[in-house]
Amino acid sequence: MLRIQWCFNLRFWPHKKWKKIVLTIFLVFLITGAITLAYVGFKMNSDVSSEIAILNPGGSATALVIYHPGITSLMKDVAYAFAGGLVSNGWRVEITTPSSEAPNDLSGYNLLVLGSPVYGFSVTPTIGRFLDRTGDLNKIDTVVLLTAAGAPANSALTMEQAVLESNGSVKKTLVLFGLAPNEGDASAIDLAEQAGKEILP
Repeated sequence: MLRIQWCFNLRFWPHKKWKKIVLTIFLVFLITGAITLAYVGFKMNSDVSSEIAILNPGGSATALVIYHPGITSLMKDVAYAFAGGLVSNGWRVEITTPSSEAPNDLSGYNLLVLGSPVYGFSVTPTIGRFLDRTGDLNKIDTVVLLTAAGAPANSALTMEQAVLESNGSVKKTLVLFGLAPNEGDASAIDLAEQAGKEILP
């Protein structure tokens, strides 16, 4: 006990200054964390408008790919890779984000693909708003694409349930990881393209 007390009584030990330093570091981390969470929340909830890109205009059947781009490019890359797989099978693919400008009338489509990154174990609310605007999916075959850094918890089940509640038919669900290893250590992009190739018009 005397030795510990002697260490604290050393002349160079910052009696109160160290508390200020620790408190300052703590506050910097706290503010940085709050700003990061606010940014992620804003990005998750914001509609992102984009033009409708049409791939393979002369395809024999038409798929609509709706994806929320997220913070990184992973979801966009996965959505386009999946669309590329569909195109290789002869699909016409229209791809866009779930903004208010996205098509709401799905009567001209044979397949719907819904893509969302997972943040905080949840899919982005923009996909839910798209389903609300669209209303009845009329049993359209629907593919659920999710990207996550690690464990997506129940996000896939939540998304499937939302499709079923909108009277859609879940054809396939694909969860791909940006940081955790994917099946067979393949990249998320390669797996998405392969999954698209497996769906025939």
